[in-house]
Amino acid sequence: MRTLRWLPVLLLLASPAALAAQEATGGAKIYKEAVASTVWVHSTRVLGLATGSGTLIDAGRRLVLTNYHVVEENPRVTIYFPEYRDGRPIPERTHYTDRAKRLGVRGKVIALDKGADLAVIQIDAVPEGVKAIAVAARSPEPGELVHSIGNAGKSGALWGYVNGTVRQVYRKKWQAALSKTKTAHFEARVIETDTPTNPGDSGGPLLNDKGELVGVTQGGALNASLVSFFVDASEVKQLLATRDVKDVKGKDEVKSVVKRTDPVAPSDPAKVFDATKLKALEPKLAELFKANAELVIETHAAAPAEWLDKAKKAKPAERQELYKEWGNERLKAAKSDGVLILVTLDPRVIHVEFPEAMRKRYPDKFAQKVGDALVKAFKDKKPDDGLADAVKLLQDNLIKGKS
Repeated sequence: MRTLRWLPVLLLLASPAALAAQEATGGAKIYKEAVASTVWVHSTRVLGLATGSGTLIDAGRRLVLTNYHVVEENPRVTIYFPEYRDGRPIPERTHYTDRAKRLGVRGKVIALDKGADLAVIQIDAVPEGVKAIAVAARSPEPGELVHSIGNAGKSGALWGYVNGTVRQVYRKKWQAALSKTKTAHFEARVIETDTPTNPGDSGGPLLNDKGELVGVTQGGALNASLVSFFVDASEVKQLLATRDVKDVKGKDEVKSVVKRTDPVAPSDPAKVFDATKLKALEPKLAELFKANAELVIETHAAAPAEWLDKAKKAKPAERQELYKEWGNERLKAAKSDGVLILVTLDPRVIHVEFPEAMRKRYPDKFAQKVGDALVKAFKDKKPDDGLADAVKLLQDNLIKGKS
């Protein structure tokens, strides 16, 4: 934080795109149609965070399917749906972990089949337009091509795709070490394939050429090459038919996460900027939004009364925290994790806030540079020039290749 004589500047650090309609065939087509419904599952354990994959199988009731060994006895989990850039899922893990408060969807484990290594989660919300993956009517036959999507822990990317061939479908008993002191014993009808799988893929979908779910990724044989196991969809149907799942309420409780396709429009009730010039900036704001580096612009003739009273009495550090909290609320209300420029005239403050996700996309101490440009322009009584300079700085200094 740095306070300038003419106008204080608070530089604070706070902690989807629509699918592109592109023609595809074969595995690429299956992937494009199914990946939006495939999730990354986070389950917090005593020993740390466990991650896996899952599938949206009922959008109306907000049900996600995964493995028991992904959630174990944890009743609460967090899941992430893919966000998109240029029509493709954003694969970088940090894109989601840096935006956990906005992108993480809470879920409650409502049903377990420990023997078949399956679990059903009811989540708080489903992204708008995301459809459930249908469960296939029959098991695949040996020789059929199958497709899987998952989040392998050793991979640097999420939502990876592989395909393979069904070797056999049969009933199997096996055991797996969940920890140094806990071993799970499983028995289920499984699909054996030559598909490579890795820890983290567990719980993800195995799909046929129609994009239907025929199995759930379980794991691979440790002492064999290209021998992987998937829990057959017949076991999934049995779990879905249990009372724990059937009694879950339906569409009257549906919630949606609305993924914006347009940037937040500038809001200038204080009339700080020229309306025509502010309108002219909108194409550049749209470019930043498309690059996942949104800029939110707001002005107020006065801070809200409850904040103003506190701010007048607060010490500088306390005042900084007040504006930080206010700024976070403005971004949350706008459903944005971008940069915020907030101008208030009473008190006269320029508040520039870079959330954690944005800090990584710009050079060190870049918030100060943006704030300095604004302060200089306001001091020269050229606020429109200052805002235009700030937008240009954000465009020109965006670190490419990061999200």
